[in-house]
Amino acid sequence: MQALSFTEKELFGGAITANVPSTWTDLSNIRQVPDNQECFIDMTGLATLIFELNERVEKENDEEAVKFHLSDIFEESPYKIWKSSRLEAGDAPLLNGIPAYAMIITTPYIENRRDRVGHESQFVALAVVIVRLEKQKTDIVITANMPHSLQEASDEPTICPPGYEAEKGFAEDYVWTPENAAQPLKNLLATIEQGAKTFNIHDFGLFVNEEEEEN
Repeated sequence: MQALSFTEKELFGGAITANVPSTWTDLSNIRQVPDNQECFIDMTGLATLIFELNERVEKENDEEAVKFHLSDIFEESPYKIWKSSRLEAGDAPLLNGIPAYAMIITTPYIENRRDRVGHESQFVALAVVIVRLEKQKTDIVITANMPHSLQEASDEPTICPPGYEAEKGFAEDYVWTPENAAQPLKNLLATIEQGAKTFNIHDFGLFVNEEEEEN
């Protein structure tokens, strides 16, 4: 698997722009995509990058709101969070201080797709960024998914399927870092990093504005 290159794409009619992998296909050219989503797919490996506009979740704090979105994404499926942090200004400079949170996650890979036979040792690695727009009553969820084949799963030394930490030799106090990651995970990290770093909202009229609604 080779490293990725990126191209700026217009999202939601140009109201937002962000970089996506150059060779990935706009899924709306293949099948219908919900109006609140922009989705790009790597047809060779079935990795995806999804930009989704959701109604803002009102919780006691951002952490609880993020947990709600994760429960919505994974429903009853098990998942493992390897890293969770608030993005620094340099990670998403065009957001101008809008709160955003990033996570690296794994979940079991159980579907049969092409040559990727469902097996408990396979997994999907995900990188999720949640952008919280208070005045616009919107949470933007950016999700990059990277399915790992049996070989890719065995070659990845820094993460594993949820529940296999002990078997794979990860200590209870293990702290994930991107060093030594295999190429599929590097591509996932590059995809979400480019998506977040270049994420630029040009037209806030795309969203509901709390002040305008009150007027």
